[in-house]
Amino acid sequence: MGRSSSIQSVERAFAVLRALRPDGRVVSLATVAACTGLPKSTTSRLLSTMVGIGVVEKVSDAGYVVGRELRAIVHPGVGPSELVGVSATYLRELVDDIGEDAGLAVPDGDHMLYIDQVQKNRPVQVQDWTGERFEHHTTAAGYVFLAALDDEDLDSYLARPLAKLSPATETDPARLRELIEMTRRNGYAWSFEVWAEGVNGVAAPITDTSGDVVASINVFGPAYRFPGDRDLAVAGRRLLDTATHISRHLGASS
Repeated sequence: MGRSSSIQSVERAFAVLRALRPDGRVVSLATVAACTGLPKSTTSRLLSTMVGIGVVEKVSDAGYVVGRELRAIVHPGVGPSELVGVSATYLRELVDDIGEDAGLAVPDGDHMLYIDQVQKNRPVQVQDWTGERFEHHTTAAGYVFLAALDDEDLDSYLARPLAKLSPATETDPARLRELIEMTRRNGYAWSFEVWAEGVNGVAAPITDTSGDVVASINVFGPAYRFPGDRDLAVAGRRLLDTATHISRHLGASS
């Protein structure tokens, strides 16, 4: 006796899921079809169904990734490799859209650790910060993390001696608190030459299934051209929108 159509559908659905990358990188429809041996039309229908129930998510026209509903069930924790994989396409889109480098940073104790960076090929570029660590109060990425702390933990951080990396690094606790409150209101943070002279940046938070900030996505460039004549709020919201999409891929509800 042949298998029922319902069992065959389940097997096909699992074949599609196995074709998606565990590291979160985007997989095209053609690649999924080739991996499963299914016709593109069948693969497309299966993917559309799974997108509808949240176990697969479509990333514009680039392809598909495992969706937040499935991630929340099988892998509630978020590791650096997964963050890099999920964020890669979005970093490239930001670089193409804004024209400056985009990076990814994760909290590491009292520091932010930069774990990925996509560079824009321009005559004047900023340094590749991948592998570098900076204290929270010295980067826009750190402002985003500090803004997510409760008041007690924030007070504890601001009470410690604060390093000054450049003339513009803010070390006054009262002023830092104002900047962090602004970050909480806006949902994103700008920094102007605070971690290095001549470099400005903007950052927004990436959250996991619990709503905790697990990373920050950043755009940075030479101060003489970034942000230039861009509207700071528009650029900040562009980054926040990108961070929200990444968060949803990681299982965040919003």
